[in-house]
Amino acid sequence: MSSEHSTPPSPSFRKHQKQVIWQILVPVIAAAVVFLALGLLMVLTPSLSTSRTGHWAAISLIWLISPLIILALLFLLLNIGLIYLMNKLLRVLPPYLRVGQVYSQVMVLRVKALCDRLARPFIRWGGWTAGFQTLRSKIVHR
Repeated sequence: MSSEHSTPPSPSFRKHQKQVIWQILVPVIAAAVVFLALGLLMVLTPSLSTSRTGHWAAISLIWLISPLIILALLFLLLNIGLIYLMNKLLRVLPPYLRVGQVYSQVMVLRVKALCDRLARPFIRWGGWTAGFQTLRSKIVHR
């Protein structure tokens, strides 16, 4: 049988539990209560007085669209910032990019020359064997 010791929680663990309650649970519960109260208010208002369904529909539409508008504005600001930075970069980068292009062209020429030097013996050997075979075929068939 195993005996489990019940150790008292440490002060940091108790502090963590309080933070969980106050920073997570209380705001979530408060938001749920507010939304339930607004829903109850929307349901009971038409039955208590004259029908104002259109008014509440407009308010609901505003609450539904406003987060999308805020998100769209954030994306718009992000795009404006990226366009501004691209404009600044395009003013600075072309000379450096030209230097990089020249170096890459030099590397391409060096690699081509190296490959040609590596392939030259094989091409010569292939040419010699082709010439020898042609010569042999002309001698043998005559």
